[in-house]
Amino acid sequence: MSRWRRVVRRELARYRAQAETDVLTLDAFLDTSRAVFAREFPENDHVDAKVRQVLQQLRERGEVVFVDEQGTYRVVGPESSETAGDADGIEGDTTPRYTAGEYVTTATGRSIPAAFRDGVLNRYDHRCPVSGVDHDALLDVAHVLPWSDYPDHRTDPTNVLPLSRTHHAAFDAGLFTLDADRRLRLDPDFETESDILRRTLHERAGERVDVDVEPSYLTRHNGTLGWW
Repeated sequence: MSRWRRVVRRELARYRAQAETDVLTLDAFLDTSRAVFAREFPENDHVDAKVRQVLQQLRERGEVVFVDEQGTYRVVGPESSETAGDADGIEGDTTPRYTAGEYVTTATGRSIPAAFRDGVLNRYDHRCPVSGVDHDALLDVAHVLPWSDYPDHRTDPTNVLPLSRTHHAAFDAGLFTLDADRRLRLDPDFETESDILRRTLHERAGERVDVDVEPSYLTRHNGTLGWW
């Protein structure tokens, strides 16, 4: 096994333990681990570039996934066989400790890692793909497979999409959904006098929405809808 991969895996495990999240940005990871890499590989003068290369290798192995193309990653495994140090850190380790920021969604009141939310918004160009709302303060990260029932998919980028707060609430209420072909479908009993909801939902029924959501998640979600 590449020694670089082994050390990067160990530092990813330590980062996850400290931040209590499986989502990280490249800049934050390097800030906390650059000194470790420099100490482990003193002959390497291009640590940042090497770490990017190793993360790409881990992506190809299915151990990390890109949340966006701007340096946000989700670590999906494997767990490092080497401990990353106990809660007090490795003896002699002076690397900074990282605390993950959180964002509380209005529709659910649940906290998600701020880096993950930022990555999802970057992935969709900071725009709700259903309504077109393009103001970050008005966008939520909506989960297809529910947060409470599928903890392993809470930070899966293919299980979420950014929705305006109104459309997030409507999605969670089962008033509309997307089928496995990502086409907009509405509850047949959903009636509204709202111009916005008519324009963005009723008039778009049957249209394909440009989202990167796993079709099997949509199929599973739709199976829970009473009208489906």
